[in-house]
Amino acid sequence: MKKVIGLLLVVFVCSCSDDDSSTSLDLNLLYGQWYKVGLCQEQNSLLLNSDGTYESFSSGAIDCNNPEPDTYKFTGTYTINGNFYNSNVLTSEIVIDGTNLSVFDFEDPNLKREILGLSETSLVIKSYIDNGDNHIQLLGEVTYEH
Repeated sequence: MKKVIGLLLVVFVCSCSDDDSSTSLDLNLLYGQWYKVGLCQEQNSLLLNSDGTYESFSSGAIDCNNPEPDTYKFTGTYTINGNFYNSNVLTSEIVIDGTNLSVFDFEDPNLKREILGLSETSLVIKSYIDNGDNHIQLLGEVTYEH
């Protein structure tokens, strides 16, 4: 009887370990230059380096010759925690000053980015704001390709 209780205790302890930092993602697939699908590639891209640094261009422009949207360049560091992508913006600048104002100037500290899919050719990230009050505001999903 003691052996059975001991065995159950071992199984219970092992199954309850807290390892949120592990990831099932193949990080080697994550590294490199990614482009937002359906948008101007040179103004909407994400470069993820294996040393934990990144460079991102964001405008929302579909046509690369359309001067309307602002294009921002962000650089910084990032971490992967489970299936979550967390960025730390170190620099932010407008590289194309369009005619529209943008909300990219300030990043909400409650912003979460969850990697929904990762393959050799595709990266899908869902963004949402979690205020911790059981209210989640979905910002959308972005699909990138190499």
